[in-house]
Amino acid sequence: MKNIPLKICGITNMKSVEVAHKNKIKSLGFASKNLNGPNTVSDKKIQSLIKECKNYKIESVLLTRYVSLDKLIEQIDFTKPKTISCSYHFPKKDLLKIKKIFRRLKIGIAINPENYDKKYIESIRKIVDVIYFDMNVYRKKSIKKYSLRKSIKQIQFIKSKNIPVYIGGGIDKKNVSNILKQITPFGLDISRSLKNQRNLISKSKLKDFLNQISVG
Repeated sequence: MKNIPLKICGITNMKSVEVAHKNKIKSLGFASKNLNGPNTVSDKKIQSLIKECKNYKIESVLLTRYVSLDKLIEQIDFTKPKTISCSYHFPKKDLLKIKKIFRRLKIGIAINPENYDKKYIESIRKIVDVIYFDMNVYRKKSIKKYSLRKSIKQIQFIKSKNIPVYIGGGIDKKNVSNILKQITPFGLDISRSLKNQRNLISKSKLKDFLNQISVG
């Protein structure tokens, strides 16, 4: 199996950053409190976690949904991530403005089976650096899960546009090998299946997962 990058999302504490560093994980995601779903934290906390990532030379990814471009710019400037992942689908002109202001920032778009839009993907494919495809859709009080079978055509379309795509949502050590064989994504985006009850990255769960894949 080829080497594949692994991003661990929903990081909320320094201990998890340290565990990621010791296991040579190169990318960590931080979910803003403006999102639905678990494992969200304040911008102030994200700022401190991203500073720790810089010390360890780990890529930091800010997941956010701000619908105001000005507020997004303020949030990026405050937290200073390496990459953003926008669950709100900003139009092409807004993404170009972000690129102009933050020249070193990588731009990602978070897509799920319900907000998938071919025309939108076509419009921004030359601007974005990565797409994070989540097979889970997060509500305020629940999570709707989609199977790879129902998502695979959408993922294949994104790949056909030569956009690097990370897949997440319900992936664990039991199904990861089969998922990689079926779709061969650029990378994997994992969260809850690698954590313990204290919401820390579990060393044993991470080790078991890494035994299933070769992580680049």
